[in-house]
Amino acid sequence: MVFRTSLVVSAICAGMLASLSACRVTDMTLWRPLTKQGKGECEVEHLRDVAYYDGPQLDRTRHKFDLFLPKGRTDFPVVMLVHGGAWLLGDNRCCGLYSSVGECLARQGVGVVMPNYRLSPTIKHPEHIRDIARVFAWTHANIAKHGGDPNQLFLVGHSAGGHLVTLLSTDEQYLKAEGRSINDIRGVVGLSGVYAIPPGKTDVHLFGSSPDSLRLASMTPLRGESDPPRKRVFDGPGLPISLNIFGPAFGDSAEARRAASPVTHVRAGLPPFLLMVAENDLPLLPEMAEQMHRKLMEHQCRSQFMKVDRRNHNTILFQAASRDDLVLQTIMQFVRENSNGPRAEAK
Repeated sequence: MVFRTSLVVSAICAGMLASLSACRVTDMTLWRPLTKQGKGECEVEHLRDVAYYDGPQLDRTRHKFDLFLPKGRTDFPVVMLVHGGAWLLGDNRCCGLYSSVGECLARQGVGVVMPNYRLSPTIKHPEHIRDIARVFAWTHANIAKHGGDPNQLFLVGHSAGGHLVTLLSTDEQYLKAEGRSINDIRGVVGLSGVYAIPPGKTDVHLFGSSPDSLRLASMTPLRGESDPPRKRVFDGPGLPISLNIFGPAFGDSAEARRAASPVTHVRAGLPPFLLMVAENDLPLLPEMAEQMHRKLMEHQCRSQFMKVDRRNHNTILFQAASRDDLVLQTIMQFVRENSNGPRAEAK
């Protein structure tokens, strides 16, 4: 989950952590799409380091995004794909892991906006979500110049990114500050996202076989199938630990954490949601997704919940760099179903 999520990934596999300053380690492309461009798929135009903000507290690295565009197409739907990393680490490329997914989506005829945003502990909530709101406002105002349809904007977020896109889609104050509305969002996809920021410390177990056990298999491998191990080195509940996982990003105020929780703001008239978790995900995340799904359904919002077999916290997204991948196909179906026609407005 938030246990350094997808950028623990980079630490393990790339050996370096991402997104720091002038030296962008994660610009090195260690991973590419899992399939080459196929017959009938679009060529992809890639624009790097597009600036979306130039105001106070400007960060010349973080206040930029990449664009993946289906070349030769117009009026196409657009996905804003927000990276994970526990609000502390990560960037929109991650040595090609996120970029591969963006490129694969663009081959299917979807424009992809892949933002960076400022990270904790340099800043705290709500600065991350304010950056994401700025990217969305830029996209709505400018994507038509690149062929995209500003009336077909979707949000997709992985891990901490799942938290950010769902908060943006439920608590309207951040879009209102940028002159936009939740009604500008056509749909939201959360992949192993965080939908509730609990108070205090979080109790988990290291290793072990209990549902709240934190295991390496929940984060590795990065791609491919990821079955839970048949034989566990440590059988039983594992070593209990208590961590202030959310403190660096959200502080210690219980009320502030509640206000930062997307589930707190669910109400009627929100955009359609697709919430996906992995069979071998990090602790708490499957329960959070089910809670969010139930709350949306209680308020008559459209919501789909899906548990993806033989995936972990990282493969649920990074395996979606193939046209044949179940997660990619599910996202594409969700975009197609919600691109056109009216939807209920948020109240």
